[in-house]
Amino acid sequence: MKVEDLDHASIDHVLSTTRAVRRRLDLDRPVPLDVVTECLEIALQAPTGFNLQNWRWLVITDPETRGDLAEVYRRALLPFLDAMEPDIAEDDDQTRRVAASSRYLLEHLDQVPVHVIPCTVLQVQQEHAQWQELAYDTDLWNMAASSVYGEVWPAAWSFMLALRSRGLGSSLTMIHLAEEPAVAERLGIPEGVSQAGLIPVAYFAGDDFRSAARRPLSEIAFLDRWGQPLLS
Repeated sequence: MKVEDLDHASIDHVLSTTRAVRRRLDLDRPVPLDVVTECLEIALQAPTGFNLQNWRWLVITDPETRGDLAEVYRRALLPFLDAMEPDIAEDDDQTRRVAASSRYLLEHLDQVPVHVIPCTVLQVQQEHAQWQELAYDTDLWNMAASSVYGEVWPAAWSFMLALRSRGLGSSLTMIHLAEEPAVAERLGIPEGVSQAGLIPVAYFAGDDFRSAARRPLSEIAFLDRWGQPLLS
């Protein structure tokens, strides 16, 4: 398909309206595995350094396992929400909505029909140690972290875009990683594989997705040097 034949309006709509969906999930509608598989096939086309394809995917539908993950998620997130919510400004409606939707997901995660855990066969600690030795103790932590997670997250985002285009909602969460070793043992994830997040997947229960309020590009994009506006 040639570029001029693409439906740019539809593509831009999907790209600009794929939200982190936590509250408006249809908890009663089953998600067919073939839909998840189709979306993962699309995710496999995400960029991958040297074509190494270091990502791995664990799809979880078993209710008991979902319940265990939800309990880990609750233990990690609840103290944070309890501490954060009292400090939200009264006029900060956006943050209040995010906090409320996060609490909703915390209370209903076990009911979300599919959980997907994107993983990588690389590990930050191992890669960092190797590069430290090569770089004569130069701090390359950011490079190590970017090389490990910078490959799996674009694939996860492609997966979420594919879900959204098929009427499903999702969100990329990392809270359960506070207990990553215990989760790895529970799920049989072998040593040498790092979890990169948790993606709850369900059909979207709302009418449509919308663009979110964002800061203007003029405040966050620069030209040639930091602080020099891209837009005049």
